[in-house]
Amino acid sequence: MVEHLPFTVIIPAHNEEAVIARCLETIFADAPSECTMEVIVAANGCNDRTVEVARIAAPGAVLLNLPVGSKTAAINAANRAASYFPRIYVDADVQCSYWSLSALARALREEGVMTAAPAIRLDLSRCNWIMKAYYNAWSRQPYATAGKGGAGCYALSAEALGSVGEFPPIIGDDIWIHTRFPDDQKRYIAEDEAGRPVFSIVYPPRTARDQIRVEARRQNGNAEVRRQYPSPYFANANQGGGLSAALRSGTRPLDLVIFFAIKFAARALARRNRQRGQGTTWARDQSTRQPS
Repeated sequence: MVEHLPFTVIIPAHNEEAVIARCLETIFADAPSECTMEVIVAANGCNDRTVEVARIAAPGAVLLNLPVGSKTAAINAANRAASYFPRIYVDADVQCSYWSLSALARALREEGVMTAAPAIRLDLSRCNWIMKAYYNAWSRQPYATAGKGGAGCYALSAEALGSVGEFPPIIGDDIWIHTRFPDDQKRYIAEDEAGRPVFSIVYPPRTARDQIRVEARRQNGNAEVRRQYPSPYFANANQGGGLSAALRSGTRPLDLVIFFAIKFAARALARRNRQRGQGTTWARDQSTRQPS
């Protein structure tokens, strides 16, 4: 008999009317009727139909309609309203099933485990050939092969949340969390106890221009956390390997050229944004939030 552990799923959502139903429907699609799962949609600063769409897609979810557009403030508000531990934080534009979420909750029952994250599956079906080449190279990088590529989903134990406290007003909540704990307190889960695959589906940017904007925001978000919330665990956060690791991976030369060109362009944009005082401005990928 399967034991259904209680847990709370928190989905911060700012103007996510195009994707929030997909996210919620995936979570509830295979959830057993006897499970104890609480889902909180923390809509924040929305001026679209996010709340309405979420209410229709998941009548059983808790909906918070917060006036200020801030992801970390929305997470804090949802944490205050939540009933259960572990807490699992899911980006509104990714998909993660009940069984994958349940596997994360189960992993956090292991003594000393503070965080857990699923494997990542990239849906490149709507990306152009440049982005497919970029992600072919990306998927062979050490941080991606180690499961640290950013799955848009992570879970915290009660002890972990008690340790970090409220989320600060930053744009890189994921890197902040992952640099609060050493690697031996983290789990990256690709399969549950029954042999089912554990993963989240992530939709990368469709074009190089969109990728550069998102990557520049990520770089500035990482820099913000390094500057304001230093940690001895930054060295293990990404496990970068640079050109030598990429060459050893067997990646096609053209894919490598595209990968590093986009990385360098993002670095230049990140620097320019900082010089303009826009280093901590939220920039998200709008291309994946457009109808097919």
